[in-house]
Amino acid sequence: MGIIVQASACLVLLGASAADFSLALRSEVGAVFLLYLLFALAILAPLPIVAYRLYALLGARYILDRDGLRLKWGLRSEDLPLGEIEWIRPAAEVTALIPSAPRHLPLPWLHWPGALVGRRQVSSLGPVEFLATGPERLLLVATPQRVFAISPADPKSFLAAFNRITELGSLTPLHHHSTYPAALVGRLWDNRWARGLLLAGLGAGLILLIWVSLAIPGRPSVSLGFTPAGLPVNSSPSARLMLLPVLNGFIYLGDLTAGLYFYRRLTQRPVAYLLWAAGALTGVLMLVAVAFIL
Repeated sequence: MGIIVQASACLVLLGASAADFSLALRSEVGAVFLLYLLFALAILAPLPIVAYRLYALLGARYILDRDGLRLKWGLRSEDLPLGEIEWIRPAAEVTALIPSAPRHLPLPWLHWPGALVGRRQVSSLGPVEFLATGPERLLLVATPQRVFAISPADPKSFLAAFNRITELGSLTPLHHHSTYPAALVGRLWDNRWARGLLLAGLGAGLILLIWVSLAIPGRPSVSLGFTPAGLPVNSSPSARLMLLPVLNGFIYLGDLTAGLYFYRRLTQRPVAYLLWAAGALTGVLMLVAVAFIL
């Protein structure tokens, strides 16, 4: 259900933005054109959040063995040694057993099916971090630092497996390790090659957007083609030029997202650099195209 809801939301956001942008291109240059354009961009604003949470759900894993418990949710991961896990119980049972605990576990403010992710401070439990698909089947995993809320497909089997592993004991305990999305961004920003390529692509895109925005009001139409003799043909409304910065923006975001995926692994970082370089080069080529058109 979470995959269906979030994939549908991505398609609806893309479709609505494309339809609104199409209306912007058909309108006259002026306030109405700018309103259509801003509304199309506003519709796209939630897309990165929904797309990331869909990606996180597709790769979500709870791996329980004699070494410990591994939680993976997108770029967030947590390795818990078996000895650090104090208890695992259903959320409803925990709230009923602790008198000072709330009757219903407070959920993160922003959540939807397939994306119950975030943190809440809960009385008698302390910080609770949610890495779950929804409020149904919630299990609480208590550690000295915090409580994790997870949602395995079969909570009873998960609890039975934990009890069996606890009785057997751990052979080679995991080392406690935490990974956060912010840590990846920090490592990326500290890398001067990655930072330079990303800033170059962003700068080229901003220059392209400003240049086109300033050029449109002074030109009722532009020529998008030329005859072999060099004469302009295919005259079109100048608003069509906005296609270039918008297309460049989509390419840049696509290269940025794909590059982040490959940058996580040291052996695949050259692929990330290649993608980010391609994004910067695309912006430069778009600037050259605008120079020829104008």
